[in-house]
Amino acid sequence: MSIYIHFCSEIFTNINNLTEMEKNRFLIYVVFLFVSLTAAGQKGAIKGKVFDGAFPLPGAIVQLNGTQKSASTDFEGSYNFTGVDSGTYEISVTYVGYQKYTQTITIEPGKVTVIPGILLSASSNDLDEVVVKEHSRRLSEAKALNIQKNAINLVNVIAADGIGKLPDRNAAEAVQRVPGVSIERDQGEGRYVAVRGLPAEWSSTTMNGNRIPTAADEGASRATAFDFFPTEMIGYVEVSKALTPDIDGDALGGSVNFVTKTAPSKFTVDASLGLGYNAKSDKGVYSGSVLVGDKSKNGKFGYIVNFSQWNRNWASDNFEARRSGDEGVYRLELRDYTGVRKTTGFNGGFEFNPNERNKFYVKLNYGKLLDEETHFKHRIRFDKFNTATNTGRIELQNIYNELNFDFYGGEVGGKHIGNKGVFTWSLATYSTQFYYGNVPDKQNNSYYSVFFKQDGVGFDPAYIQNKGNGPRAYWDSDGGYMNPDNMFGYLSNSNFQDSANLMNFTTLELYKVGVKERDNIVAAVNYEFDVNESLKLKVGGKFLDKDRIATFSDEFYNWTGAAAVPKLSDYGQYNILQPGRTDYLKELNTNIGNSFGAVLSPTGMNQFYKDNFFNGNLTLSESDSEILENGGGLGRNFNVDETHASAYGMATYKISDKLTFLGGMRATNTNTKVSGYQFDVTPENPDGVLSKVTKTKSYLSLLPMLHLKYTPEENTNLRLAATRTFTRPDFGYLAPGGTYLAADNEYDGGNPNVNPTYSYNFDVMGEHYFGRLDVVSAGLFYKVITDPIFMDTKQGDINGHTGVEISQPMNGDNAWLFGAEVSGNKKFDFLPGFLNGFGVQANYTFTKSKMTIPGRAGTTSLPRQGDHLANLQLYYEKGRVNVRAAYNFKSKYITEHGTSGLKRDDVYYGAYSALDANLTFKISDHFTIFAEANNLLNDKLEYYYGDDSRPKQVEFYGIRGQMGIKWSL
Repeated sequence: MSIYIHFCSEIFTNINNLTEMEKNRFLIYVVFLFVSLTAAGQKGAIKGKVFDGAFPLPGAIVQLNGTQKSASTDFEGSYNFTGVDSGTYEISVTYVGYQKYTQTITIEPGKVTVIPGILLSASSNDLDEVVVKEHSRRLSEAKALNIQKNAINLVNVIAADGIGKLPDRNAAEAVQRVPGVSIERDQGEGRYVAVRGLPAEWSSTTMNGNRIPTAADEGASRATAFDFFPTEMIGYVEVSKALTPDIDGDALGGSVNFVTKTAPSKFTVDASLGLGYNAKSDKGVYSGSVLVGDKSKNGKFGYIVNFSQWNRNWASDNFEARRSGDEGVYRLELRDYTGVRKTTGFNGGFEFNPNERNKFYVKLNYGKLLDEETHFKHRIRFDKFNTATNTGRIELQNIYNELNFDFYGGEVGGKHIGNKGVFTWSLATYSTQFYYGNVPDKQNNSYYSVFFKQDGVGFDPAYIQNKGNGPRAYWDSDGGYMNPDNMFGYLSNSNFQDSANLMNFTTLELYKVGVKERDNIVAAVNYEFDVNESLKLKVGGKFLDKDRIATFSDEFYNWTGAAAVPKLSDYGQYNILQPGRTDYLKELNTNIGNSFGAVLSPTGMNQFYKDNFFNGNLTLSESDSEILENGGGLGRNFNVDETHASAYGMATYKISDKLTFLGGMRATNTNTKVSGYQFDVTPENPDGVLSKVTKTKSYLSLLPMLHLKYTPEENTNLRLAATRTFTRPDFGYLAPGGTYLAADNEYDGGNPNVNPTYSYNFDVMGEHYFGRLDVVSAGLFYKVITDPIFMDTKQGDINGHTGVEISQPMNGDNAWLFGAEVSGNKKFDFLPGFLNGFGVQANYTFTKSKMTIPGRAGTTSLPRQGDHLANLQLYYEKGRVNVRAAYNFKSKYITEHGTSGLKRDDVYYGAYSALDANLTFKISDHFTIFAEANNLLNDKLEYYYGDDSRPKQVEFYGIRGQMGIKWSL
């Protein structure tokens, strides 16, 4: 109820914020469409649904025989025809894996003919066995393949029961098996979705067709983090790789749309409970969900309420090497993470069908990710090495935080069938917020750290050299290479040991981030009508009003108390042994964790804060801090007000029974206003002057889109597409201010004038369906990308200063990306007996790109573009048993281009492989048991400079899994 009240108040508040002219235009447009919808005529309309048992079948082809009219059922199994001449017709329904259905109907002028739910029958005994025993919930391949097969554009689809066959626990992980789709992970779990080798922020990730706010990112990206949304909330996922004009066009790579579950056709109750274990944390994993839904006997009312909770203890082992070019490692960070992560999801759907012409609905969604993290970091300071004593410094950081991400979403809408066309509308609002909890208290919500240092620690001098840039660690003689076999060799010195008695306090850090982004109003209207039997037109518009408030500071407090600087041992009652220390980085066959001494517990950290923060013992060090007062964090302190207004028109023309054309144009106007800060340090103002600055930018994006679908025979499709799409600059790039330092004559800032990035996309894809659920497909795609954004450093004039070294985002030269995609699904049903339950799904995507960065010699690849992406699933599915093993591979790619132009300074994300497994067994009509395991290979996540002999970050997550039971009524 609180979610519903929040949603309604947001809707009415934001409508009232519109100007009178905007309100009038909106109302006139809606009235005009309703008038055109309800215009009288002598033609009639048809409305119906297609089912398998009690469950809808999306992607079924419904043909009005004797005419050119045909339709594909939507995600709710619904279809409709408008502009039908009165008379008697035969209607037919076809669906892969099912028998063809025919029925005779009579159309009366000016009326909507409602066809009672069409119930399809399986086309074979084997499939019929699955339908009966599995209650039709194991036919995800059939649902997905039929939607893909019958779509005009290039699209991949996953159904809810298909997601449930694998141990993918959040929305991002659900799509990693789709050809050409990859994910980026956080602590071993999927977070961001990338399509066709392009950065996540260059693709569109939406819910029910609307792109939601992106405040989950600590930075200022437009990429949507979907780790807050459990898979139990998802009905379907559709990945559009070649867009049509009725889809938002801000998606260079593609559009990934998560469709939430809607009201079932009969009373349904589902529940699940799972218990598991995380090997790295040596603690438990727990999950549970419940779904209740129904429709009234007369079909007028329907609802679904779905709740999910997933709590897991997690841990990761990490080391990070800090370098200065090729000058070896000056600091090695040994990071040990433990935490408790809780994901909560709610989905509510309500619908009202007052008559055969009209439908109204409400959708309410809520998601929350709470991550309670404890982190201990040991920093090995090779740059503090003393050659006279062969000793150096160890720094200990005790870190605790409660990371929160909250999502609220609500939508109302309707569908109205007239004699000549169908009118749909929706009005939605979404809100996301990223923030830290009450650590160390409500006044200073932070990523909270307490630092200590210990000098005089023994290092093995064999690994340390000074080549003119201070002491650095070298593991080989040729410039900074690190050999995992001996990288911890400095431990051979027996004096390398942490000691609480020698650990002196240095700094208390409060790292503060707050991002709140709201899509206050997302309003959309669409009207689709038949001009004749061969030509269908669709027009519509969409308006979005967005605001984003981002605040940031990184505060460091030093000891200024009268008493002696505290030692770690002074808080001995709060000293603990670091969790997991003896197994730390065991994957590298090291016992380095045994050198870790006592650390400060979260309770001790809070006590240290209470004892010292408010009594004068600690003072803010402005020179060390990144705060607005000293020109720090300007690129992360800003407000954004943005509106998107789009209109489109498209035509679908059936040239013949085998050839269909779809074409149209989408026009999107973007207005952005960004308010931030400028900081100038000059001889006249040596302490710097902070001032507010506001910049605006508007641009119109014209996006033509053309598609051809050729079907030489019923089970073969060839698709061609030529489209134009774009992506808006990240919010951080648009920050209007910057910091100017006169002493260095340097300026570092954003660039509100940076242009959006556009792409001309060309696709060709062929596919052939055979057997019941088998398919092979292959295709090529090519993208010509204009105005990609990169970080530029050059000499120039800015803000009245001349000859300044300016660092800010700029638009680069054109780039291109080429790719090839192949996919197949085959069940070995031709084998005898037990063996015919085996099957395989596989796909492979190859991409190659080139871009030119001004000032850098030669060419390089686009950021986050990996050459190879592969998925392989081996499964056994027969009767009550379903077993799957899923392998996922992503090759290396560049994440950050170095300013030197040398490969050794480019940062790469290393190749990554994952293997997951899932087993379900239906023990009765109502109960199913399951077991799942993730990350069975425990492959390392790795970032490195140039090649993997120069690691920047290496991280291990361990294996996790759970077992449980599902109950369905």
